[in-house]
Amino acid sequence: MPRPDRPRSLYDRGLAPEPAPFRGVVRVGDRVRSGGELMDSMPWSLRIERLGNEVVLRVAGALDLDTASQLRSAGTSALRESGPAPTLTVDLSEVTFLDSTGLGVLVTLWHEARNIGGKFQVARPSAAASRILEITGVDALFDLT
Repeated sequence: MPRPDRPRSLYDRGLAPEPAPFRGVVRVGDRVRSGGELMDSMPWSLRIERLGNEVVLRVAGALDLDTASQLRSAGTSALRESGPAPTLTVDLSEVTFLDSTGLGVLVTLWHEARNIGGKFQVARPSAAASRILEITGVDALFDLT
């Protein structure tokens, strides 16, 4: 049992600033900035465009645990259906958030494309996506356009 006369945390000791209070309701899955405000969220969407042996997957919104499996499924199907030496392009220009699950799917699709003699590229990554690609060093694997 804590003693009432002893500070229990860095906040109580005055060594750390008080966190900003949350405004509004925060639900599971919401992304929150350090100041307590909710990040703008764009609804998830995936558009598929086929041009012969080339397939472009245009991703919008958060590419994370909730959505990455949809990208993987679409990418794997596109590679399988495109014939010999396909080119798979994933357009990340409208991605608002990229986590390790989304990053893992990109690496998986890169492997799958290479294994069948195809080409994998990432087109126009957003600032949020570029930052994660650079921090992890994965940008060196991909053909960035």
